Amino acid sequence: MQCPNCQHENEGGKFCVKCGTPLQQAADQANPTTSQEVETPNVPPTTPSPESVRVQSQSSENANQYIEGAKKISKSYFNHFLDVMKKPHAVSTQVGADQFINGIITIVLYSLIIPFIIYFALKGVIADLNNFGAGLFGQSMGMEIPFGDTVVKPFFAYLVFTLLVAVFTFVALKLAKIEADIKEVIARFASFLIPFVGILAVALILSLIKVELFLVVLLLGFVGAIFLVPALVVTSYKKQNSQGLDITWGIIAAYVLTFIAIRIMGEMLFDSLVSAFTSMFGGLL
Repeated sequence: MQCPNCQHENEGGKFCVKCGTPLQQAADQANPTTSQEVETPNVPPTTPSPESVRVQSQSSENANQYIEGAKKISKSYFNHFLDVMKKPHAVSTQVGADQFINGIITIVLYSLIIPFIIYFALKGVIADLNNFGAGLFGQSMGMEIPFGDTVVKPFFAYLVFTLLVAVFTFVALKLAKIEADIKEVIARFASFLIPFVGILAVALILSLIKVELFLVVLLLGFVGAIFLVPALVVTSYKKQNSQGLDITWGIIAAYVLTFIAIRIMGEMLFDSLVSAFTSMFGGLL
């Protein structure tokens, strides 16, 4: 290493052997980067674009709107349900088109509860058969209830059937020359249907706890709704003129159309039940 003072070549060491000048200081001056840390450039963090922030904000706002809307509809339906259960006839005769959404919810519930009653009843029977097979043969019979054939398909059948009965009620009003809006008729029909939804809910609970009385309650909820609701809806309107059919004939016409729909729905439900029992017992037959 060359001494920066006297230019003497030194083989090593910290000081020059000739003049005593520090050699390390000379090395630092010759290579300044060896004694200083290389600074890394400070890169600012990446910030989301305004468009990305706007999209995320809009998505969050839409989700909140859907949640608030669902809460509002649920609260409105619950209050309407309680009002009708307290005074079924007095409240239902005043129902208008503004209750159409609540009416659709009621029809959906009515159409869904019936298949679930059948499903849980069959499930209890199958569980008993499996237990019997396990006790008799030493192993379970492995039978299961097909949910699609027992609940999903009949649900759509009942949904279509119930809407058809509501439409037949509207036709009866039109034959009697009574001014009525289709949405109002469906809403009022569904309002009169609410007590029978309550009856079916009782049947559902009975089927869950395996009380055989559930079948009687089920028939009461179904048959009572079919025979009473159309007449209640038609008579809730006042006929203002003498034109058209008499209200009695309008109700009879609605019943005739309803029996035709029952025939169609019965075939649909029969096919579904056949598929369900085939799936359950096909391996045994």
